[in-house]
Amino acid sequence: MGKLKNIEHKVKAIVFSIFGPILKKGRKEIPVIDGNKIARVLFIRPDKLGDTIISFPVFDGLKKCFPHIEISLLASRRNQAIVDNDPRFRNIFIYSKNLFKDIGQIMKIRREKYDCVIDMVCDDSVTALFLTQLCAPGKPRVGVGKVKFREYYDFNYDPQWGKQGHIIDNTLKLLEAFGIDSRKISGYATPYIDPESDSVGTEFIQSVYGREHNLVRIGYNLSAGNETRYWPENNTVELLNKIISHDIPNRVILLTTPEDHSKGRRLAENLDGSVIPLPRGLNIIEISAIIKHLDLLISPDTSLVHIARLFRVPVIGLYTKHRRNFLHWHPYDQSSGVVISNNDLNIHDITVEQVWEAFLESMKNMEAAKRA
Repeated sequence: MGKLKNIEHKVKAIVFSIFGPILKKGRKEIPVIDGNKIARVLFIRPDKLGDTIISFPVFDGLKKCFPHIEISLLASRRNQAIVDNDPRFRNIFIYSKNLFKDIGQIMKIRREKYDCVIDMVCDDSVTALFLTQLCAPGKPRVGVGKVKFREYYDFNYDPQWGKQGHIIDNTLKLLEAFGIDSRKISGYATPYIDPESDSVGTEFIQSVYGREHNLVRIGYNLSAGNETRYWPENNTVELLNKIISHDIPNRVILLTTPEDHSKGRRLAENLDGSVIPLPRGLNIIEISAIIKHLDLLISPDTSLVHIARLFRVPVIGLYTKHRRNFLHWHPYDQSSGVVISNNDLNIHDITVEQVWEAFLESMKNMEAAKRA
C-alpha cells in the first residue's frame, strides 16, 4: 500500500508540473465573501470518514450565520455513508479516482454554478487544488493550512495550522472567509441520524439495558483503521473482565467493523454475559445512533472517537506518541481520558493498568457530574 501511495504522489507531482503553470492564482485583495449575496457553496472533502465527521461544525456554522445558503459536498466512497441522506446538503457528488467518472461529476458540478468553492483538505493537496479550479471557475476559492499552494487560493487561513490546535478548531477557520468569527462557532455538530436508524439504535440499547437505569453504558471499540492501532486481544480481554467486575454496575457493548464482527462475537462469548457484541450488518449511521446513548466509549484513534465527542460522550482514547497526530485528533474538548503509548508507531505497548486507571478516573468524573 505504501508503494502505491508513493507512485500516486509521484504521478500527481508530474501532473502539477505540467498543468500547474496554467492554474489561476488567487486574488490577494479580495474582500470577505458576503454570505448575503451568494446562494450556493460547494465543499470539497474527498477524504476519510473521520475527516468528514470533524467537518460538521463548519457546515452548521455557515448555515447558522447564513440560513439561505445551499450547501453541497464533493465526497468520496470512503466517507459517503456518513453524509448520503444528510439534509444539510443539496447535492452529494462523489470523487472516485476514475478519470471518466470524475469528469462526469465535475461537469454536473459546473452546471450547478456554485458561488464559492471551499477546500477542506488541511494541507497541500494536488487533487483538492485541481478540483477547486475545475468545479467553480472564476469563483472565490477558500483553503486552510496551504503552504506550497497558498497562492492559488483567494482565502487561506492559518498556514501554521500544523503547529497548533485541534483539527476541528483549525478547520472552523475557513468560516473567516465569510467574516464569521470562528471562535464563536460551536465545535459540536453531530452526524444526521434518520428516524429509521435512530429506532435501530434505541431498540438495541433497550435490548441491552432494558429498564436497568443504574447500569453504566460502556462502549468498547475493538476495531481500528490499521494494525498499528489494534490493541492486543489479550489486553482487551483482561481489561473487559476488570470493567464488568467493577463495583459500579455496567454493561459493555462491543463495537467492531464488519470485518471484525466474528472476532468480536467470539471474544464476547468467552466473557461474562455483560459484554454484548453489535448485531451484524449495522451501518455507520446506525452505530452512531447507538454511540449517542453511551456513558463512555473506549477506543483507539478512529472515527468513532469523533462521533462520540460530537455527541458529548466521554472517551478513553488510545493513541500513539506521535505529537502532531495527537495534538490534532485527540478527543475534542476533553482534558482527560487519553492513554498514550511510548512510541510513534503503534499502541501495542499501552498496558492494561494504564487504561484501567483512565477508566477509574472516568467513573469518578461521572459520579461527580451526577452529584453536581
